[in-house]
Amino acid sequence: MLGTSDPWSCNRLSLRQNFFHHMPSTPPDDTLLLIRCPSCGQRFKVGEDLRDRTVECGGCEHRFKISDPVIVRGPKFYPGERASASMNRFQRVPLPGGAALIGVQPIRYSNMPDASLLEPASPQRIIAGAVGVAGMLFVGLLLILGAGRGGVLDGMILTNRLLMAGFTCLLGVILLVYANPKARFKAFLFGLLLSAGPLSLPFFFKAGSVPIPGHSASTPGKVTPPPEVESKTPVESSAISELRNRIGTGPLEAEIARLATEGSTKRALGLWFRGLSDSNRFLVRDYIIRVANADPDSHFYPRNGGDYLLVVTGIRLSLEDLAELAGVLGQTEKIYPEISVIEVRVRNEAFVEGSIEKLSKKEDPAFYDLNKRELESIDLERVKRAVQRIAEAEPKIYRSDITRKLIALLGDEGVNFKGNVCKALSVWSEQSGPAGTAALNEVTKLAKADKPIPPEMMALIVKEKNLAVIPILDELWFKNPGAWEPIYGDLGSPAEATVIRRFPQTKGTIRYSSVRILGRVGGADSLPVLAAAMPSADSELKVLLEQAQKSISARLGH
Repeated sequence: MLGTSDPWSCNRLSLRQNFFHHMPSTPPDDTLLLIRCPSCGQRFKVGEDLRDRTVECGGCEHRFKISDPVIVRGPKFYPGERASASMNRFQRVPLPGGAALIGVQPIRYSNMPDASLLEPASPQRIIAGAVGVAGMLFVGLLLILGAGRGGVLDGMILTNRLLMAGFTCLLGVILLVYANPKARFKAFLFGLLLSAGPLSLPFFFKAGSVPIPGHSASTPGKVTPPPEVESKTPVESSAISELRNRIGTGPLEAEIARLATEGSTKRALGLWFRGLSDSNRFLVRDYIIRVANADPDSHFYPRNGGDYLLVVTGIRLSLEDLAELAGVLGQTEKIYPEISVIEVRVRNEAFVEGSIEKLSKKEDPAFYDLNKRELESIDLERVKRAVQRIAEAEPKIYRSDITRKLIALLGDEGVNFKGNVCKALSVWSEQSGPAGTAALNEVTKLAKADKPIPPEMMALIVKEKNLAVIPILDELWFKNPGAWEPIYGDLGSPAEATVIRRFPQTKGTIRYSSVRILGRVGGADSLPVLAAAMPSADSELKVLLEQAQKSISARLGH
């Protein structure tokens, strides 16, 4: 009822009008109160004149009094306040854009922020920092990997290495400081810390810091004869001097001088390979290091016309001995004792493996000849494949030659497939003795070094009836009876005495194994030992003891 004088109706009409006609686009009026219905939670704006008066909610018709509990209070907000702390860098009040007023001092709430602190790092600064760090890391790796004999820095003295590292580190520190304008001092300290690595490396990796004779330390591009060569020039023939220059024996002379300075009893020799293919040079180097027992630092130096000079260092061989070992690579043309160099004309076709079809076909007449040649290859992988093929073939021809080569492989320290070699020898060995002796020597070395012994190697010695292996075989069997019992039993009657002597120490699976071995190889001396073990044996061991006694009795004819 709109015309009534009822105050409740007027208040309800005012609330409904505010509820239905209040729109977000209406300009806010700070004189209105924002209230919340305690029943339904609906918010309304009412005039200040309704404070402390009872009104009715236009949504749920709940009556309540407008007081502090229902008035919604907003958060206080002060001039110049910012919701985020990072916004404090910006000016709270705009700086005056026009001319300054005379006699009026403008108010500033903060100083003008530095633009460099707000803008992101530019790409060129990021690239500069990355280049500085990468340069120092690269020089560090170069000082480690290229400092040895034959490396990139071979012949560079310590002073020059320090200068190179120092210049790179200085440049890296400058680039790091430039890349970090917001933290220049921290970047400077980090650069100094990073520079400590490259600057200290030349003092630890200095194997090749001795100048190479024939090269000037001050002017690397200028070739000057070393003092030793200058003193020998009047005596030395012109042909040898020309040969020195042709081969480029500077690295060899430097290595000889280094060994002499260190007082070493070893020596360094040079192999001048003529016509060596680049793809085969590492194979040749590994072969020479293996057969000559040379230092792994032995290095190739390329020369004109596709030739190579291999400086073989750390050996005790003479020129003639080294020439004999290098003869399998081609033809030894000449030996030059004046300059400690051997000239070898390489036969590159020897590095090519034959047809796999002919190498694997045992019915082919060329099978034995081709595989015999493969045994003489300097590539150990080819040799290993040839040994595996020969071990499965019937020994028809070239038996003595193949046996001799297999025995030589058995004594080669670089061969890591000696089990396969022993397996082939057990098939191809004609006479008992040489193969068993060679295998026994290898077994003795492996036992002293506490290294695994291939079962094929022990089986070859047992097949050759080399009784010197009994103590080693007995120790292996006592540690692992399951693996070595069959080979121990193959030894036959010579093993009886050792097993009887070991019998009181056995128990469990070792005693079971010893009873089986005695039943296989034992004689009259084994019967009392087996009989004495019967009372304390368990049911399984009693069965083994009875079977062993029956086997021995049948063998003795009882």
